[in-house]
Amino acid sequence: MKKIIFLSMVIMLMPILILASDIKQDITIMENSVTIQLVKSTIELEVMNNSIIHVKKKLKNNDKAQSLPDYVTVLTPQKTKFKVSQNKTQTILKTDLVKVIVNNDGVIEFETKKGKGLLSETNEVTYIKPDNTKGDLVSQSFVAGDEGLYGLGQFQSGVMNWKNTSIRLQQDNQEIAIPFIVSTKGYGIYWHNYSVTDFNLPEHEIAFANTSDEKKNVREATFTPAKTGMYSFMAETNSANKRTKKPVIQVDIDGENIINYTTFWAPVCFSGKKYLEAGKSYKVMFQNTGSKEQGRLLYNEPDYNKTVFSSETGNSIDYYFVYGENPMQVISQYQLLTGKAPMFDKSALGFWQCRERYHDQAELLENAREYRKREIPVDYIVQDWFYWPKGTKGPEWDREKYPNPKSMVDSLTKMHYKLMVSVWPEVNNEPMMKKYNLDKQVMTGTHFLDLYNEDVQKRYYKMISDSMFHIGVTSIWLDGSEPENKPANDYQTAVGPFGAVANPYSIMVTKSMYEGKRKEFPNQRVFNLTRSAYAGQQRYGVASWSGDVNGTWRQFSEQIASGLNFVMAGVPYWTTDIGGFFRDSKSLNPVYDDQYTNVEYKELLTRWFQFGAFCPVFRIHGYVSNTEIWRYGQEFEDMARKFIDIRYQLMPYTYSEAWKVTTQGKLLLSPMVYQYPNDKNTWGIKDQFFFGESMLICPITEYNVRNKEVYLPKGEWFDFWTGTKIPSGAKVNAITPLNQLPVYVKSGSIIPMGPKVQYANEPTKEPLLIKIYSGKNAEYTLYLDDNTSYNYEKGIYSEVKFIYSESENEITMSKGNGNYIDFTKNPMIFNIQKVGSESIKKVIFNGIKKVVKL
Repeated sequence: MKKIIFLSMVIMLMPILILASDIKQDITIMENSVTIQLVKSTIELEVMNNSIIHVKKKLKNNDKAQSLPDYVTVLTPQKTKFKVSQNKTQTILKTDLVKVIVNNDGVIEFETKKGKGLLSETNEVTYIKPDNTKGDLVSQSFVAGDEGLYGLGQFQSGVMNWKNTSIRLQQDNQEIAIPFIVSTKGYGIYWHNYSVTDFNLPEHEIAFANTSDEKKNVREATFTPAKTGMYSFMAETNSANKRTKKPVIQVDIDGENIINYTTFWAPVCFSGKKYLEAGKSYKVMFQNTGSKEQGRLLYNEPDYNKTVFSSETGNSIDYYFVYGENPMQVISQYQLLTGKAPMFDKSALGFWQCRERYHDQAELLENAREYRKREIPVDYIVQDWFYWPKGTKGPEWDREKYPNPKSMVDSLTKMHYKLMVSVWPEVNNEPMMKKYNLDKQVMTGTHFLDLYNEDVQKRYYKMISDSMFHIGVTSIWLDGSEPENKPANDYQTAVGPFGAVANPYSIMVTKSMYEGKRKEFPNQRVFNLTRSAYAGQQRYGVASWSGDVNGTWRQFSEQIASGLNFVMAGVPYWTTDIGGFFRDSKSLNPVYDDQYTNVEYKELLTRWFQFGAFCPVFRIHGYVSNTEIWRYGQEFEDMARKFIDIRYQLMPYTYSEAWKVTTQGKLLLSPMVYQYPNDKNTWGIKDQFFFGESMLICPITEYNVRNKEVYLPKGEWFDFWTGTKIPSGAKVNAITPLNQLPVYVKSGSIIPMGPKVQYANEPTKEPLLIKIYSGKNAEYTLYLDDNTSYNYEKGIYSEVKFIYSESENEITMSKGNGNYIDFTKNPMIFNIQKVGSESIKKVIFNGIKKVVKL
């Protein structure tokens, strides 16, 4: 027997327990799994389907599994044919798509069935420690080579490609931890551990001997790197969940700022990158104002070349390997594993009027009426906090300010509004707590409920439903769902110590609302908004937003990368506070004096609004702000009307793309690498993205910029605004006047567009415009249903399929799945236009296949 002991390389070298073996492997083959007994450990490979393999490793002397509910996966092992073989050094498992090789040293390799390497474990930073060991208890290291990595959730760092980059996966305001990563090589990893987890835990630390400003906590050092290349830095602040009036987390290297965080909330840590030259001395400044601790600046060198998950709790290594030929397929398989996102009421895809805050019933109704009077399209209006009685916090209406909330909702309903109201997963209202038997269900040191208890989830829902849904409120804004205030890690929740289940708290919040409302109102689609998220949360009828971000150009630009990585973590619906939450000097943002008159801020708001019009959820919001679009002058109002109108005209396209999200696990918002993983030019692009499968959106993220260099991958493209065709595979200089941003459509696309309407579900007899972007063949499926119910789950929907032939210059229309519309009795009228041509052909579709020459 050969015993192997490895050393970790995490700041301090120390001996650890790793998975070791001898030459012989004993295996047990079951219907859906293979168990491999090594000398010191057991490895179980569970075959979920041809693409997904569940890997679990336990030490033989500590193999009692952690008994926590599975909050994430919903896929049960499918009947899958697989073969197992052995040789002297390996056990090999093959499905129809992947090959899994378990070597005698415990290292697992993943290949395609044909032998193309995808991913390999390494024992370098792989261990399971005894429970009494300080630091992370479980860690698994992988190495895969040349690739881009995306996902992990939402972080305000501006990082797009997580390859070799460090980040701590811990929930906080503005930070969303989802332990799923997807590679350009055609695989994903879901790390099945609920505790705080380090991704690529840094191996090195910069020591600061000089404190230049003790009050502001500013330290300086000289750093001389040993290697040339891109360094990844992580500033650890240890100040999570602590509010300070002027927090500053900043790292400068030779005067260049690589980490900057100045909002009201301070996260745990922050990431940044910089290219450094070996042997050159660099001046490093680390400021950590607002934290009671100095914090640490950690880093990884350029040749790190590992992907490592290291978690605070757990006594087993537990992850899922997900294969797909490209990121699109990987995420689709991952959603099979963790659940598909249901359809939202179409109104959720319209424009939202939201602000902090409406102060009473009269003010809310006054602004709702003004939108309709001005004929500005809108679907949702939102009531933020402090609608409850003074001195309390919880879903109860203050009858002095809101004398008749049901009448208020009735008035909104008549104006075709949906009302969303903010509710926290905490209650500071003793009568309500006692009424719903929640007074003894609060986690110690907080007002937040122990929603790990399923009975508490049901009572929490009942409390909200009685106050909100029973008077006609449509949706709940589930704020602070990280939870905002956390108990100690050793606090015993209903399922175990909080530290062991710290990250998926938001799932408990959204699950309680989704399951409760679907049971009580079975044919009303659930749609809620929440500040946090976790793997699998997409199946609970919810979108997330990026938290209380600053209204600055830098943080605006960071929203794009953070949102794109969030959706690449498999949760497709995301949004942001258009204009930023903190906006001017009156709202804790000293950058701008007055948001309504400051020229630079109004330009920032303009560019953010244009970006928001192409996010899955289109929502304006701001602290101590009157965000109605007419408050910012005629120029802004005209621009806003233009983009709101475009949003509603694109509704047939957006709604049909949402159908792909639900049925195929596609993304409505996606980075360029999602569609072009083999084009390395896309790997780091963080200021261009796709809205649906066809539209490329290019936000403007700098002040006073009126042109932008845009990268268009190989293939012909069309300018959305002008219909001009653009040559393939090139960088183009786009002209960007203040009332427009660059939007391009791929050649070989079909986009259905509707008329201008005042709200998403407004009845109209006007025909849809079917726009064909020629150059190659194209297909599109238009999706239609009642827009509001779950009848689509019973097959009550309709599809119309369009197929364009470039060579024949014709389009074929035919009936797809479903029978919601009887086209023989209710034919649809389509106007068909080939982009670039003025000719429009009117076609009446009665469900019978029809070919139209163009």
